[in-house]
Amino acid sequence: MKKSSFLIFFAYVWTKTLLGLSFHPLMTVRQVTRRPVLFPVIFSPIIGLAAFFVFGRVGAFLLDFYGLRREVIAIFLSTTLISLLFWQVLLIYLFVSFTIAYLRK
Repeated sequence: MKKSSFLIFFAYVWTKTLLGLSFHPLMTVRQVTRRPVLFPVIFSPIIGLAAFFVFGRVGAFLLDFYGLRREVIAIFLSTTLISLLFWQVLLIYLFVSFTIAYLRK
């Protein structure tokens, strides 16, 4: 398989699984439990959070906001942070519970 074909296939599988985790986390985590190759996709919110912090620091360095705009940006960033953390906790909880159930079976 060519390198470009593998990269396209990898991006497709990652995106498909990530969309499944976004809209149907229960069913997708069950599939990931049965196929451990997809395990790193569960940690996509942490990867997104790391990118979020990097882009936030670069943006804070390049742009300087004052007044109401600064508060709106702070509310948006804190809401995004909390939602990503809760989503990651949910995915880890589902993965651990399905793994325990799979091992007991």
